[in-house]
Amino acid sequence: MWRSDIGLVVNMTAVAYSFMTLNAAKKERENYDRRRAESDYYDRLFNLSRDYQPDVSAEPSLSLPRPGSKRRSKKRPSSKNKVKVKICVQFFKVGEIDTLKEQYTADVIVKAKWREPSLDGQNKTSESVEFNKMWNPKLYIENSLGDPKEQIRYQVLYNDKGEAYVSEKRVIKGTFMENLELDDFPFDVQDITITVASELPSSEVELIEDDDDHHVVNKQAFVDEQEWHLYMHTECVKRDIVIDQADMSVRRSALSVKCRAARRPGYFVWNIFVVTFLICSLAFTTFSVNNNLPQNRLQLSFTLVLTAVAFKSAVNSSLPRISYLTYMDKYLLIAMVMLTAVCVWHAIVSTLATQKQRDSIETVVLSVLAAIYIFYNIGFFIVIYVSPWKKRREMQQKDREYQIKYGASDELARSMLLSAMFPTPVKAPNLRNDTIPE
Repeated sequence: MWRSDIGLVVNMTAVAYSFMTLNAAKKERENYDRRRAESDYYDRLFNLSRDYQPDVSAEPSLSLPRPGSKRRSKKRPSSKNKVKVKICVQFFKVGEIDTLKEQYTADVIVKAKWREPSLDGQNKTSESVEFNKMWNPKLYIENSLGDPKEQIRYQVLYNDKGEAYVSEKRVIKGTFMENLELDDFPFDVQDITITVASELPSSEVELIEDDDDHHVVNKQAFVDEQEWHLYMHTECVKRDIVIDQADMSVRRSALSVKCRAARRPGYFVWNIFVVTFLICSLAFTTFSVNNNLPQNRLQLSFTLVLTAVAFKSAVNSSLPRISYLTYMDKYLLIAMVMLTAVCVWHAIVSTLATQKQRDSIETVVLSVLAAIYIFYNIGFFIVIYVSPWKKRREMQQKDREYQIKYGASDELARSMLLSAMFPTPVKAPNLRNDTIPE
């Protein structure tokens, strides 16, 4: 029985070895044929290059464009005649603003428009134009995180003079980075920015704000309304960005369009500021214990200190690790200082000489500490009203100016964005040519 098993194993091993030998020989043959083909190819290439005699009298079929020649498609403009691209950004839907990760989600519509002289006077429709063969500013979102979902559509517009403009509309859905300024946390007002940039250098392309169409914020579709208040107005900042740090001379034109959102501080006021105030206020109740028992006083005070430390650690877990103090950090630290001062007094009160001296000095210390803490809380909220809340009043004033300037309400802004998402055939507007040179 065992001899038959050994014979079967030997036969299987022989078959496997024969297959391996055949495969190795086949691969060796393929490698030989490939090397032979490459050798023949380079020999023919060498013979062709050796025997080739150029005809200098004939014009070559492939050559660089001669000086003075014009190309109508994908032309790179000179620095004296760079193309100005008009940009309009519409915040269709602003999603969750993540303070810890310093990012937010949004659905944004970016509309761009530039002159295309090669289509002047032709009155072509958008379906008959091959946009992939024409010049393009190669726009992208500079502060996007990852690869956002994009839908791009092109359209040709003509003004009364027959001058052609190419309109590009991008519907973008993704996550965007934002450097949050948390000095005024939780009474802060944050910028929500979309930065549109071009891959071409700023000597060829200049991004400008569209004067025919203004930026819009759709407040109706704001997702994080419970935590933030979204303002209606927008601001635009034009700047140049440096992509290659090794070559600082290469700059690209960019346009940052920002709207603003104010954090609703009610949650933090009731759950952090008020709770911290109560914990610190309990420290004054330790003075009711006889000053002859400092160990009991210190035990109660240390319990309150540990409670405040644990409470502050829980608060810090919801904030990014920043190197400066927010208003909440300042308030919690002052509360810790007050608890520490109470603990220090309880430690040194037993060193005083007489009981009468202890009682008299302790009354003064209790009154001074209580007065300092009360006046500090009053002054803290006065500072909040004067400094961080002033920015909110400025944002409200800008909203009123925005409504007066554009005559836009929330419903009008929503209808404008819906028309941008689901366009209907309309007559092309009268486009002015004085802002975008050829």
